[in-house]
Amino acid sequence: MAGVRGKKSQRQKRANTTRPGLKRKKKEKKVKVLNQTLRKSWDQEKTLKQNLQILGLAFDANSAVPIPKSKTKGCKDEQAEAMEVDRKEPTTVVKEFEQMAANERKGERHISPGEVQFLWQLIGDHGNNYKSMARDKRNYYQHTPNQLKRKCEALLRSKQNFSGYLKKNG
Repeated sequence: MAGVRGKKSQRQKRANTTRPGLKRKKKEKKVKVLNQTLRKSWDQEKTLKQNLQILGLAFDANSAVPIPKSKTKGCKDEQAEAMEVDRKEPTTVVKEFEQMAANERKGERHISPGEVQFLWQLIGDHGNNYKSMARDKRNYYQHTPNQLKRKCEALLRSKQNFSGYLKKNG
């Protein structure tokens, strides 16, 4: 049995849980649009769904691109026709997003000097034989052949300058 204090705290926790109380608490929330491209043509008076529809963006990706439910082996052409969506002319917002995506530079992963030394030694000993690299005793992190292949290709493709470091450490 709860004492007087317990009953009092229970009453305090349940403030405004009645239907009229909940309606009073509900306030309109304005959507904060952080992207400059969207902010230019965003209408605060309309709902999120209406704004996205006007801008030419999908509110629900599942309903925007329908996926056929039945799997039939011989009807690949029919599935391809069903997958095509009615495409309207892209809006200015969509064009700006496409342009931003085309111009964006992909950041290159930094390769640490220790990893460079490790990979360079493996490449010097084994060449392109990634299975033997995986079995090498220096591979104490137990990288798989595919992981080593990705790392070596990234090292060879990298634009970082390792020449000074490799001359110093052999």
